[in-house]
Amino acid sequence: MTISRRTLLGAGVAAPALILPPTAMAQARSISLAGASFDIREPILREWVRRTNVTPRPWVNASTLARADRIRTAQVDLATLDAPFSKYAHDEGLTQPIDVTRLTHWNRLHPLFAEGQATPDSPLGLGANPGRMMWLNPEKTRTIFAPMFFQMDSIGYNSRHVQAENNTLSWGELFNPRYRGRVALFGIDWLGMLDAALGMQALGLLPATTNPTNLTNAEVDTVIAFLIEKKREGHFRALWRAYGELVNLMTSEEVWIADAWWPVAVEVARRGVPMRYAVAKEGYRAWCQGYAISSNCRDLDLAYDWLNFWMSGFPGARQSEIGYFSTTDTYGPYLDEATKRAVYDGVDRDGGSLEDRARKVYVWNTRPDNMGYYTEKWNEFLAA
Repeated sequence: MTISRRTLLGAGVAAPALILPPTAMAQARSISLAGASFDIREPILREWVRRTNVTPRPWVNASTLARADRIRTAQVDLATLDAPFSKYAHDEGLTQPIDVTRLTHWNRLHPLFAEGQATPDSPLGLGANPGRMMWLNPEKTRTIFAPMFFQMDSIGYNSRHVQAENNTLSWGELFNPRYRGRVALFGIDWLGMLDAALGMQALGLLPATTNPTNLTNAEVDTVIAFLIEKKREGHFRALWRAYGELVNLMTSEEVWIADAWWPVAVEVARRGVPMRYAVAKEGYRAWCQGYAISSNCRDLDLAYDWLNFWMSGFPGARQSEIGYFSTTDTYGPYLDEATKRAVYDGVDRDGGSLEDRARKVYVWNTRPDNMGYYTEKWNEFLAA
C-alpha cells in the first residue's frame, strides 16, 4: 500500500484544487461543505459529482473549531467535526439533529460507535466517546453528528534508538530521561495536555483515578508544572503541530520518540528510517471525524444524500487507503484485497488488526470542560 505525504494531506496543508467536469459545474444544485484537507479530497468529490451531478463547494480549514464557527458567518450545509466539537456545535445551536433512520447503512456501524465499546468486555473509552455522547434520545434514532472515519493514536519511535518489547510502549516513555532532547510532543493545548497526562499517569505522577481527558484546574497545574520542568531540562526537541513537521523531525532523526499519528510512522519508514508505531501499553487514544448538518442547511434531502454517500463504501475505501478506518463495513467492494488485509486485518501493520486496536481504546480525544484554563496554562508552558 503506497501512501505519500501529498496524499495524506496533514493538518494545515491546503486541499488540492478540485477540477470539476464542465457538466457538473453547470448544474444549479450545489452543496456547501466546511471540511478539512483529510476528507475534502479530490477522488471522493469527483465520485460525488459523478453520482449526483451536484457541485461541492468546500471551505477547508485545519481547525475543527473554525469549521464549526464557520456556520455563524457563512452558508454551510454540512461541517466536518470530531466528536467533542460536534457537541460544542450542537450546544451552540450551530447544527441540527440527524435522523439516523434516513441513513441507509447505519446498521453497519462499528460497535465502537453503535455501543461505545468494541465488545461487551472491552474498556469503555473515557472522554468524548462518540458511541455514548452523540445520541439525543434513548431510542438512539437522533444524533448530533454521523461518524465516518476514525483511528487510534499511539507512540511513534525510532527502533534504532528506542527499544520496545513486542512493539509495546507505555505512554510514560515520552518522559524517559534516556531520550532527553529527542522527544516531540503535540503542540496544541488540549491534545498535548491529554498525551502528557497519559504519560504522567503511567509513571504514577497522577493518580490512577484521574480522568486524563478532563483534568481539573488543580490537575492542569500539576501537568503544566511537570512540563515546564521537563522543558527546562531540555527534554523536548520540538512541540509539533503539523504532519509534515513531525515527518521531517523523525526522518532527520532529530526526534526519536513522539506522540505520533500512524501515517507519520508509515511515511518516515518509507524514507528508510526504522520507524515503528507502538502498541500503547495503557491503551490507545482514539478519535473520529464525521459530519454534522448545519442549522442553516438549505437542502436537507441533499445533506442526507451526502451522509448516505459517505456511508456507502466508496469514501470509506478511499480513507482506508490513507490509513484511516471506515466507521461502516461497506468499503469492501471499493478496496483492493492487499489494502484491506493491511489496514483492517493488520497484515504487516504495527498494532495488528482493527479489532485488536478497537479493544484497547483507553481514551477519546476530548474538549475539556475548562478549556479556557487549559489554554491559559499551556501558554505559560510555551513561554517558560
